[in-house]
Amino acid sequence: MSSGQGLKAQNSPFDQPEPTPFQRIPGGIGQLGGSEPGGQYPSPQYYLGLEIYRTGDLEQAVDVLEMALRNSRRDINGRWVDAIPPLAMLAECYWLLGDIETSKQYIDQAFQIAIRSRGWLGRSGFESAIQGNVIRSKPPWIWPAAAAINVMPISDRMPYRAGDLLTEQRLAQGGTIQEQSIRPIDIAEIMRTIAVAAHRRRIILGPLAKDDPMATGLLNATKYPTGVVPLGRTLIGAMRASEYFAGIEDKRVFENAIKSALPGGSAHPLTAVTLMSKAQTAATGNQVNAVLDIASVAANTAAALEQPEWIGEAMQLAAGCATTQNAAVVAKTAGMAAVATNRESRLASLHCLVAAADASVTAGDLKSASAFLIQARDLSSRRDVLVPRLDAYRAYVAARISASAGLSLASPTTNETDQNVANVRDFAMNHRSRKRPLVSMPRLFQMGLIRASLGGSVGGKTGDALLAAYSSEPPIEIWRRDPVDALSACMADRSFLRTARVELAAAGGYTEPFIIACDKMLAGRFLDQLPLGGRVSQVRTLVSRDADLLPKDVVAFRDDGGQALKELLASVVNENNPTPVSVEAMEARATALALDRIEFPEITIPSLDTEKPASTLPERTGLLTFVSVGNRVYGSLASNGKIVMWDIAGASRLPGEIGRLLKAIGVGKTRGKRIPENDDWKEAAVSLRQRLIPDESMLEKSGFDNLIVVPDGPLWYLPMEILPVGDAKSPLVGEKMSVRYAATPGLAIKPVAPQSDNEAIGFVSARFFSPRELEIDESMQQSMIDGMKEPVRLPLASDAPSSFLGGRVGHLVIAATQNANLKQPLATNIAGYDRSSPYGTLGAWIRFPAAAPSSVVMMGMRSPIDQGQMGDGNDVFMMLAGLQVASVRDILISRWAVGGESSAMLLRELTQELPFIGLRESFTRAKIILQNSALDPSAEPLLAPGRLRHDR
Repeated sequence: MSSGQGLKAQNSPFDQPEPTPFQRIPGGIGQLGGSEPGGQYPSPQYYLGLEIYRTGDLEQAVDVLEMALRNSRRDINGRWVDAIPPLAMLAECYWLLGDIETSKQYIDQAFQIAIRSRGWLGRSGFESAIQGNVIRSKPPWIWPAAAAINVMPISDRMPYRAGDLLTEQRLAQGGTIQEQSIRPIDIAEIMRTIAVAAHRRRIILGPLAKDDPMATGLLNATKYPTGVVPLGRTLIGAMRASEYFAGIEDKRVFENAIKSALPGGSAHPLTAVTLMSKAQTAATGNQVNAVLDIASVAANTAAALEQPEWIGEAMQLAAGCATTQNAAVVAKTAGMAAVATNRESRLASLHCLVAAADASVTAGDLKSASAFLIQARDLSSRRDVLVPRLDAYRAYVAARISASAGLSLASPTTNETDQNVANVRDFAMNHRSRKRPLVSMPRLFQMGLIRASLGGSVGGKTGDALLAAYSSEPPIEIWRRDPVDALSACMADRSFLRTARVELAAAGGYTEPFIIACDKMLAGRFLDQLPLGGRVSQVRTLVSRDADLLPKDVVAFRDDGGQALKELLASVVNENNPTPVSVEAMEARATALALDRIEFPEITIPSLDTEKPASTLPERTGLLTFVSVGNRVYGSLASNGKIVMWDIAGASRLPGEIGRLLKAIGVGKTRGKRIPENDDWKEAAVSLRQRLIPDESMLEKSGFDNLIVVPDGPLWYLPMEILPVGDAKSPLVGEKMSVRYAATPGLAIKPVAPQSDNEAIGFVSARFFSPRELEIDESMQQSMIDGMKEPVRLPLASDAPSSFLGGRVGHLVIAATQNANLKQPLATNIAGYDRSSPYGTLGAWIRFPAAAPSSVVMMGMRSPIDQGQMGDGNDVFMMLAGLQVASVRDILISRWAVGGESSAMLLRELTQELPFIGLRESFTRAKIILQNSALDPSAEPLLAPGRLRHDR
């Protein structure tokens, strides 16, 4: 039984083979050896397992192939080459079952046997490969294009010479001697499965397969033997095409595939896998337009050769490379192949149905896509069909269909899109076999290999480039080849890759790569908490951010986008009065785009310039960045185009020191006076400043007018303004320079929105200034409203959720208590008055509508430090980063309870000038006025002695 059956070869250059040396031995008997005319290599169990594999019953196929492996021959060196086919097909079974580690182990064993058996190709009787005067009937289930393929009648029992002639010279050499024997083996199938293993190894290892020693060893072990006949050279060349694919030698893949895949227009058993290696290579490079043609020929050839598993592989790749113009053709072809293979191979039929649905979504035919997917679901639900990888692919396509039908991801109510994405996530992140966790996706497997090598071979510029590639969005070729793999990479925890970049740069003393790595690490920390790893947010940003704030290449990408992107952009531009219905419609479009195979630019959080990251800092401005990596904290200061960095000693003691300093100035105290009666706290402040910034000249002699601080961890609760620049008698940082904070270095330098010309101020207050004296509290509120040019009292003037206010107000001032949601920061309510609405949370602000107030003031934000507990800073970080991602340009936020006449005075002065000079300048002006004002302690309830009882 052969895996490469087909039609009679017509005009084949390999017809009428010359008599072979094996034919010249009467009876096939060698010296002191013999022939095994009745043996079969691989064993019959292998072919049975191959057939079961093609039905889709993978667990049973594994059992039979394991039996075939046990029945494989062993010689003096271990397993013989006939073990390669069951090893390769076991690897294919485990690949589809979602167990990549086991799959690779079997592939490695097959490689090791092939490498150890170096020279076996020279012992193969390729002269007897063609079965002369043999006519094979065409498979009855194939379609006309496949029936037109001319197939060489390759024999499945070619003679193989094992051992050595026992001559005096051989006996004199000594060592282990094996007598010569001649065995009929299926050499073509062994070569085909070597190609299959090589092809799959490249898919599993991805970019890490570059210069892989095992792939190089296999190529060296399968060189062309001396004097090999043309047919043997063709089969070896086809096998080596996949081997070159395994080692990422893409140029050689094309060269060998062109020569050997279809010699003289005729197919042989290795043609399908060779063409798929060629198609995958084209999808990786700039020849994506050729993929559909190559994949079509591969599918037709696979059908003619009765290798239906490659039909589904070809159709999936074609669907991944299809455009809206040609996707309908791919869907039609895949649907036809699904019907044709339904009886012959349920595995191929299921794969083709899902690929047909996938292509139909791309073509915009949701009705056909749903019909194909229903058929796939019914087939997959059979008891004798178990293909988890294709079930995950089906869940991905189902998510595309539901999103295109108007169901957005992460909407207020769970829907089909959420469930389908959750199914993809479960297969990628939580796939198990008998409670044993499995690595199911190639990209995640590769990340695991990188993680295992950290601290070893990963280093220098090459290591940084590798870490940068895997911590970023997956490249477009991953989306074309396997969208589930790409989606899993987006949703995976990539924090260890980003922190490794920081540590690598810090260890080498590379200041510019260090701050770039810090920027990426902090941005990734935020994006990882968004749906699809922030991919939907990238789409929102692309269609909503002002063109003047985007790089030119991103603007060009947006302008040249497809129809779906243009429709979403038009809906954002025409957005006037957002409603839940209109918002969810835009979100569904953004979700559909995010699930599509598009390589979106990473722009949600602006990034530093990769060439000169500090070059865009304004004059007399410093960027002070702290990042926490494991047990260490690093600091850096960028100014005047230069960057210095340092390692902070005693980082583990920082939370305790910060807590003691804050308590000394009255933060989190529930008894006694909050205002310190002396300056003893300054000694603690000096000690903390010396730990954070050992070189006091950095601040004391800096000449900065402005200092931008990017904190991390508990440093988010530390007001840098109160740290002395030198000793305890020196000025405080806030007295020498203006201090502001940013969530990432990129957000510190690059604005996310232009200044608003909308002078309306939305104002929210709820028993904030004087909680026990309601009349006084209302009087303070009214005094602020009277000073505003265009006040909008919320929710009296508008009961719209706070995330819908962007088109109504240019600024939002919130004087109400807001407790951060520490477990789910995105669920934190922003304005207070709309707590019952799902559109009042931080997560809702990040979603559509795109318009947001230019500035937001949150006077009542409360962090854990206000209750005397040291938090991790994520609540403040997420709030600042989230609001800026929502296009809020400037934010003023409190980190602990405030209130009373002082807060009312500050807000009154701030809101008077806010529409005219912006938040930063108006806040600076309000602080100066407050500092020069006489305050009545009785009007400050938070400063009253004794037990403090209030609702803030």
